[in-house]
Amino acid sequence: MYGIKVLEEEHDNILRFTTFIRGAIAKVLEGDRSILKDVPAMIDFVRNYADAHHHGKEELILFNYMLEDLGPVAEKVVRQGMLVEHDQARHIISSLEEHYVAYEQDPSTAKLVDVVGLLYNYAFLLEAHATRENTVVYPFAEKNLSESRLKTVDEETKAFEENHRERREHYLGELQRFEKTLKA
Repeated sequence: MYGIKVLEEEHDNILRFTTFIRGAIAKVLEGDRSILKDVPAMIDFVRNYADAHHHGKEELILFNYMLEDLGPVAEKVVRQGMLVEHDQARHIISSLEEHYVAYEQDPSTAKLVDVVGLLYNYAFLLEAHATRENTVVYPFAEKNLSESRLKTVDEETKAFEENHRERREHYLGELQRFEKTLKA
């Protein structure tokens, strides 16, 4: 199923990003704060790739059809699970932006703790979130949505991907750049 395969591939990219976050935190803990200059770019990546591109596709397409077609179980899994976690991730990133600005104004250890803690919280949440979606939510959708509905998910995902190709390619390039900074 194309639509779900694309979402799983995006999870792979998001998990590459959380690996980068963990590596960046390690550098900071080892005394190298220079990687923190990338925090605004990390926030941009999360907002435009992980959230607008990936979560947007889930919310506008797959989850929407699950809620329409699959009753109380989907209601619980999607509304009380996945959408809550999407909102938690958004809150963490908004808080990160606020605390990063405070850190730039006062680069104290206390302010650094907030920035590093929020980066870690985002990575931790998204790693567990991607696992839940890959192992529970997506298989549930594949098993229970009708064949015609799955075909609609595929078609709408293809259209979304075509309409947002430049955004996707830009942020995949950013992901590669992030990864290279850890190797430098």
